[in-house]
Amino acid sequence: TNHDDPNKTVNYVTCHDNYTLYDRFKAAGIEDEAMIKQMAILANSVVLTSQGTSFFLAGEEFLRTKNGNHNSYNSTYEENELNYALKVKHLDMFEMYKKLIAFKQDVDGMHLDVGQNTELKVSIIDEGAAFKYTINDVTNSREYVVVHSSYVGSESRSKVDLSGYTVYLDTCNVLTGELNEVTPLAGQTIIAYKNI
Repeated sequence: TNHDDPNKTVNYVTCHDNYTLYDRFKAAGIEDEAMIKQMAILANSVVLTSQGTSFFLAGEEFLRTKNGNHNSYNSTYEENELNYALKVKHLDMFEMYKKLIAFKQDVDGMHLDVGQNTELKVSIIDEGAAFKYTINDVTNSREYVVVHSSYVGSESRSKVDLSGYTVYLDTCNVLTGELNEVTPLAGQTIIAYKNI
């Protein structure tokens, strides 16, 4: 649903209360570390490419854990600390978050004001398994396309025409350079641009 003023929203998947994303996925029974990492990146790539204020828990950019504690307000420092060894371990993830944050900050189409929400054109792909939208960056004379692909219905995906666009970010690290038609992978976010 479109809101009259997109800047009056706060978007997040985790905050200081409750589980970290890593701990949430572990609590759900997901053990595959690579999948947890990809799911965390997908979740926050949606947050960081949405209109409004983006918000995420410190340390999510390198898979912070509170050892499964879902209510750590009165726990020890060790339970709540930011373990920077995880940043070293997941430096690729940290760098991806940096690019997503730069995208959020630098693309003027990510900061629509009252009444500009009609400029957002969202396309649903494969009955909700993926969606795509276009963002105009007038200041930098670029048009961006953002594609988010979920894990739902991952066995058959439709191609998305990205002809004429160049990769800005691919969370699966399989796409580079200029694009043509692309079949999104499960759990993938693609941000591509062309000069206008």
